[in-house]
Amino acid sequence: MSTLTKDTIRILKYNRKNAFFFSLAFRLVTTTLYLFALDRGLLIALKLAGYSYLTVANIGGFLLKPWTMIIMAVLIFFGMLILVLETGCFLTLFQGIYYTRKLKPWEILAGGIIKLRDEILKRNWRLGLLILANYCLTNLYLIYRFFTHIKPLDFIMTQVLSQPLGKAILIFILILILAAVVPGLYAFHACMVEQKNFKEGYLRSWWLLRHRIPKVLLLLTIYYGAFVVLLKLIYSFCVLITAVAVTLFTDNRLALAFLPAACGRIDLVLLFISSMLLAMGNYGALSVQYFQFSSRVLKKAGNISDSGARWANKKTALASISVAVVFSLVTLFYVVYNGSAIAGGILGTVQITAHRGSSKEAPENTMAAIKQAVNDLADFVEIDVQETADGVVVLGHDSSLRRVAGVNRSIGSYSLEELKGLDVGGWFSGDFRGEEIPTLEEVMEYCKGKINLNIEIKSAGDDSLLPEKVALLIDKYQMNEQCVVTSSRFLYLTRIKKLDEKIRTGYIVSAAYGNYYSSDDIDLISLQSSFVTERLVEAAHLKGKAVYAWTVNSKSEMERMKMLSVDNIITDYPVLAREIIYREEAAENLLEYLRLVLR
Repeated sequence: MSTLTKDTIRILKYNRKNAFFFSLAFRLVTTTLYLFALDRGLLIALKLAGYSYLTVANIGGFLLKPWTMIIMAVLIFFGMLILVLETGCFLTLFQGIYYTRKLKPWEILAGGIIKLRDEILKRNWRLGLLILANYCLTNLYLIYRFFTHIKPLDFIMTQVLSQPLGKAILIFILILILAAVVPGLYAFHACMVEQKNFKEGYLRSWWLLRHRIPKVLLLLTIYYGAFVVLLKLIYSFCVLITAVAVTLFTDNRLALAFLPAACGRIDLVLLFISSMLLAMGNYGALSVQYFQFSSRVLKKAGNISDSGARWANKKTALASISVAVVFSLVTLFYVVYNGSAIAGGILGTVQITAHRGSSKEAPENTMAAIKQAVNDLADFVEIDVQETADGVVVLGHDSSLRRVAGVNRSIGSYSLEELKGLDVGGWFSGDFRGEEIPTLEEVMEYCKGKINLNIEIKSAGDDSLLPEKVALLIDKYQMNEQCVVTSSRFLYLTRIKKLDEKIRTGYIVSAAYGNYYSSDDIDLISLQSSFVTERLVEAAHLKGKAVYAWTVNSKSEMERMKMLSVDNIITDYPVLAREIIYREEAAENLLEYLRLVLR
């Protein structure tokens, strides 16, 4: 065992720089592209299924839809191709090390592409399934950690693990995967290195393992256990460092709100890096064993027959890699800047909306309030829009400016130039004297890529073109994934959907009566929190509609909304809401929260 461990460490260290650079670049490119494909595929599947949002209540029906199964099968196949390619690249890397060759990243990639091509030509589709099962098995702990970040999968996982039958089913599935993967641990090498078909490769793997299974499994289990312990230690260290930084450099008011968000991002980054290193370590350990057990066969080959020399021209490879990297970076920028269906609420946690901006910290519906909402880590900022006399869309809630500007006239009676001369900040505090009423365009320019918008269209009569103007601005700034448009006038939402069905719309209701959430013209309902009940949330979720609750300002009401699994709470206190929504249990101070996340 000690010899295998030493050899594994040696093989990992031999070409570590090229191996790490290649693995990191490969994962960054493929992960970005796959997440983008998953995001688009999910949106298409939801549209074909007639849903706007994926919830616990409708996920079963959604997954059983024919188009959903087809799209999921395509996404799984695409993911499987990526995993087979990565496996081929790692085997090329370690095969090169076996012959004391330090392959360059483009040679590793070329070898992987040729191995993938060969397996496709041999129709070794079962090898792809075996590789997928192997990745699931080796990343079991990481997959569990990842699922805890995704709603409704986190809820489903908790419910399954809390039931004896659920645990028994998971254990049974795990045993089946083990029974399939363990005998074929070296089938990847047999098929890709020795060029065998799947059946011959699987039998070859079993023949090599037949007397060594306990030893091999014990060694791999020890490796995996050590990896999990190390991951937990690194996570704890990162959380502690973050907590210190939060205490020293962040406003105490934000500390308990910032740390849960930071911990979630630390976890995701560590999962990404850990998965990459785990794959490299797993194939490194298996390669050491395989090369030792098959040394006679491999020595006869004498060299790496498929390292991709013809394909590994440096200029060509670098050009291809550059194109892939640029394409993935553009995709990543698009997702970050314009928003993502996955990150934007379809598969997210309860989101927090700052009501008219952070309106307890700055004057409502102003740029100051919106900027404060960004600083307060809100997911959305809710704003109200109206029209000026010259047809410009601006922010404003009341029918009269008397409360915020001291003049008893409506926004619609002013031109934009006249409106810009009013002070709508002095009433709140002398610190905000001179604050202007912003236009919706100004807000969009600032918010794009920073925070999502909940744009409430105030009633302006049936003949008003305000809904169309809002829709056109959303299209102009390409903010479909960052915006929801809400109104108490159902007709406005219908008109917006006719203009652009991709814009998410929400119907604002004061009380919850009737089956209004079944309409295809709305994607969510926004109602007063006191009318939110468990039955209503379940009914809306079953129809694929999200539930937004307003205006949730007390701790007890925030806790109730969290228990009812609403999708978004609209509040004047986004920092307090984040503290309550994002913590697993009640924690009144930073030290208590650290005890919770590190236990």
